[in-house]
Amino acid sequence: MGKYIKRKDAISVSLTDFIDFVNKSGGSKMTKVKQVKNRPPYNPATDFYKALREEIIDTHKNNDDKKRLDNLLQKLTDSKKIANYPSSIDGYKKFWGKKKTQWFDPPFYHWLTGDLDIKINPELGLAFDNKYYVIKLFLKADKISKDKLSQILSLMESQLRKEAGDQVIFAVLDVKNSKLYENTKDDFTYLPLLEGEAKSFESIWKAI
Repeated sequence: MGKYIKRKDAISVSLTDFIDFVNKSGGSKMTKVKQVKNRPPYNPATDFYKALREEIIDTHKNNDDKKRLDNLLQKLTDSKKIANYPSSIDGYKKFWGKKKTQWFDPPFYHWLTGDLDIKINPELGLAFDNKYYVIKLFLKADKISKDKLSQILSLMESQLRKEAGDQVIFAVLDVKNSKLYENTKDDFTYLPLLEGEAKSFESIWKAI
């Protein structure tokens, strides 16, 4: 795919924000673009699930026991995280179960379409049950919709396959519900829709 070179004039958008935009309709699409455009620069302190994502990643990288995740709760001071994190940790531990996992670095890439730059960045590369999984974590409380799943998996398939190799299974993990959704290899069904939505996002961004 070649080396990624960041364009100074590119509109940088997270995968989560873009997928949220795709699944909105009417005026709410413009509202979403305004929200993203007017948002202050990224600050780790406002990234609600950052600590949890990093703890999950580090636990696997260091080949630690899943009980390590419980220790994160003792470090929290934010009342909302104290209330929210336990269900996520329980959900992830249920997914992990008795699996013997081995870490590998997951691929990531930037989908450059028009002036839009969307980073496709799954958090986990895990081998278990004699298979290799590249996993995007879905940590929100609401159950992820079938459309959002298919859209994320389509982008992972189209942008990361050459980086990951043929043996990898792309997947999205609904953490709170302990449900792993796997991709269908070479399924690009949603790609034309996503390309059209990317053009729409860019057009609205430049017009407001």
